[in-house]
Amino acid sequence: MSFIYTILGISAFPSDLRNLSLKYCGLHVVVSGIYLSYAWISLYYLSILDSFIVFGIILSIGMLCGAILDLPLGVLTDYFGQRIAFSVALSCLFVYYFGLIFASKPIELLFLEIIVGIYSALLSGSFNAWFMNTWEFISSKGNELSFRNIMGSVNFVKTIVAAVAAFIGGFLLYQTQVQPQTIFLLQALIAAIGIILGLKFISSPFSIKRRILHKEERMNFLSQINNREASRLAKKIQYVKEKYIIITPFFISFSLLAFTSVSFSTVVFSSLLYDISSPIQIFKQSNYEIHFAAISIILISMIRAISDIIFAVASRFSGKVTSFISSPYKGLLIFYTLNYPISWITYLGIVVINFSPNIKLNLVILTFFLRIVLIGLTTGLYWQLYLNITSSETRSSQESLFNTINSFLSIIGYGLLGVIIEFYRFRGAMIFLLAVSCLGMLILVLVKNPDNISQIH
Repeated sequence: MSFIYTILGISAFPSDLRNLSLKYCGLHVVVSGIYLSYAWISLYYLSILDSFIVFGIILSIGMLCGAILDLPLGVLTDYFGQRIAFSVALSCLFVYYFGLIFASKPIELLFLEIIVGIYSALLSGSFNAWFMNTWEFISSKGNELSFRNIMGSVNFVKTIVAAVAAFIGGFLLYQTQVQPQTIFLLQALIAAIGIILGLKFISSPFSIKRRILHKEERMNFLSQINNREASRLAKKIQYVKEKYIIITPFFISFSLLAFTSVSFSTVVFSSLLYDISSPIQIFKQSNYEIHFAAISIILISMIRAISDIIFAVASRFSGKVTSFISSPYKGLLIFYTLNYPISWITYLGIVVINFSPNIKLNLVILTFFLRIVLIGLTTGLYWQLYLNITSSETRSSQESLFNTINSFLSIIGYGLLGVIIEFYRFRGAMIFLLAVSCLGMLILVLVKNPDNISQIH
């Protein structure tokens, strides 16, 4: 057990914070262990759909379902607690992967993506909010650096697990006797384990306390409004403004930047590597049939696994490496500039310039790894800023608001990205991601000072 404490950097933590951190890490490990197919699942979709456009539409519809449900479910999670939300979310994930075993038509994938949308809506505001709320509830002030360190350490562990899972999934798939459906069955079983751990680790008594505190803090907040003659409607408007509207620009910026990163990793990167390394250049033709036993599949899985390990190590030490940065907001501005606009410009140059396939492949992979290092180093800064700008009594609904914004922007983004790749290939995709990331950075630069937001809470 002492070895685990050392890995997580929690040896010096009080016993209650140490136990909390272990539970939080355990939940992350299970959720990350489901990532057996995440390196190549987009290719599995394409093999059924035979079109990037249809692929983008199906993803968008699933996200729309999640976006519509996200905020209402987040508000309910604030009231009823995170335990139920997490368990039901993992139940949806079980249904999704079990359904993928039998899915063979676009309409079936659409139905399963709607299930994933519900999973996303339920998961947002569940165990992350539970951990941060509990941390605030039992920790003393002045533990900002400890919080950065534990968030980086948890990201280290969960990403190592995801890396191993991705490699195992790719390796199994490379063995011709193992079909994608077998891996989907394993993922469904891991989701079932997550349901059990969620019921065990996420304690109900704490959520009841938060429910009481939520009512008390809300009443105290309303009572502090100076204008006693203000109407109840005006008080509610002020409450909504202070708790939700004021942090929305942050969420829009984070969502735009996250979309560029996630869409590249899940769709563009895998397809680009397959296009470069496949001897038959399958993506240059109208046929989207994927050969899962090809060397490209194991290559993609290995690169994703290695990049996850790099991200894990960078996350583990993100708190210490960035400890000299007093303002997480200013630190993120520097890291995000390097990680997003400059990275997409680099990729665009690699795609446009007529390199040989081997050189192009190596440059794409090297740039991908460098981006992963920068993302990992921002882990502690990001979560510290997130903790500062959100409020404990409404954190689940605030996280759901974040995911709602993220889902709606991703719906538009994935739809456009599918069309762009279909007609303008990867060059158009890079220009699109560059434009979106520049918009996200502009909003983050112009956003209200987060120090003022933290004073409100």
